[in-house]
Amino acid sequence: MNNIIEQLIPFLPSRAIARVSEYEEMTFDIIDEKTDEEIGSYSVNEHGELVSFSLFDETTQGDVVKDEIAAIADKFLKTFHPTKKEYELSAILDLDNPYMVVYEKRDETYRLFLHSMGFVVSVSTAGQVTQFHYTEEEYEIQNDDHVITKEEALKQYINQLDFALTIEHYDHEVYKNGDSQYHLSYSLIEHITDVPVDGSEPFSIREENIGECKIPLQDPPNKSIYELVGITSEYRLLDSLKEKGKKTEVWTENKLIDSCSFEMDEPENHVVKLKFDEQTGNLLGVISGEESENDGEEISLEDAKKHAIDFMVKLFPDANERFHIEVLEEFDDEEEFEDEEMDDEFEDEFDLDDDFDIEDDDVDEEEYIEHEQTYTFYFQLYHQGIRVDQHVSTLDVGKFTGKITNFDLDIPAPELYTHLLTSPKISYDEAKEIYKNQLEMELVFTRDYDENEKAIYKLSYSPSFPATVGHVRAIDAMTGKAMFVDVGDATFL
Repeated sequence: MNNIIEQLIPFLPSRAIARVSEYEEMTFDIIDEKTDEEIGSYSVNEHGELVSFSLFDETTQGDVVKDEIAAIADKFLKTFHPTKKEYELSAILDLDNPYMVVYEKRDETYRLFLHSMGFVVSVSTAGQVTQFHYTEEEYEIQNDDHVITKEEALKQYINQLDFALTIEHYDHEVYKNGDSQYHLSYSLIEHITDVPVDGSEPFSIREENIGECKIPLQDPPNKSIYELVGITSEYRLLDSLKEKGKKTEVWTENKLIDSCSFEMDEPENHVVKLKFDEQTGNLLGVISGEESENDGEEISLEDAKKHAIDFMVKLFPDANERFHIEVLEEFDDEEEFEDEEMDDEFEDEFDLDDDFDIEDDDVDEEEYIEHEQTYTFYFQLYHQGIRVDQHVSTLDVGKFTGKITNFDLDIPAPELYTHLLTSPKISYDEAKEIYKNQLEMELVFTRDYDENEKAIYKLSYSPSFPATVGHVRAIDAMTGKAMFVDVGDATFL
């Protein structure tokens, strides 16, 4: 594959050679000639054509503009696939460095792009090609007769549309016209993503939120927060840290533990960590790495739920007004059985009783121990009966001990949202009409697969927003302002 690496060199940050990968067939490591370091990799198909390429270094910033980005991608494509002229530029996506340049085929009848098949070239704003991928598969185009018009598709789509009145953060990182403030909002709920032109029933993505329920009014339990977490007199405070307005405590009942970290991202063996707001004393998080044999009698889901509610009521006596609770669905027995089968197959393949040497470098420094299996509960934040979107606190309760093994409080500062009026000035029907006025149904091909894994493309009407490019996802319930997603400096052809 000397020809491929020689063709790649003009697109590499330094002179390099190719070495056959030890791990994957038809794959080659790209080695810097001077440093002998692996800087990337590429792979080819059975015809010797480049199908993937990737550089490992972080993407560097530069000032190359979008038109120049497209020219660099086009040069790369013509270098490695000069004969595939049926693929046309279909989109330039702004991923906030790099850009992703997409080439796809058009069908002959409608001249529409067949998405998800073709070339993708990623180019940094420094002008460096960082990734490339070529996807080709067997496909069939089904040109169904038009049964419904664009106007009928619009009506059908709107009828399947719903809005939820919420308090939403119009993050400027998400919404092009967002102000990064909280607003009373009609948040979009899509039940279908497209409308087939043949008049068949659209595929529904409707989700029923049947697991969420209110928390009953009750008095806070007499136990302390520590007792509710599961910390008793058997535990000792190993260490504590005050930093940036937060206080972290580390507790253990293991007499051999004498040091620890204060990181709350992952559990640390044999210790329980609690994080508090230093000013208010409110508990913000819990993470436990205690060992468990996961045997004995399990507590029931209802008992675990009661304990979770007791815990939240202790933290927030008005939890019945502030939260709704949702229970994570349990895996069924069949899935658990499949997991056990996979574990058995793994053990058969790598018999740990056999002589099997493992280098010290390949073993994590921290010993492996089993942690307690848990029930998971979600506490969705509400304000005066209105859901505060994207703010969900999670809480795990041990299935055998009933201890709180993980807790992550997600509540914005009260001054950011509690001042908002909760009675909208814009009605539900008005919000739907505002959305409809921004919307146009566009003829596109959607892709599915048959029983033989052949890609099947069918014509559908899909929502598009000519005025904003980015899709409208919310309507301000006080002003009627349509909030649309920031797609950056993207171009769609």
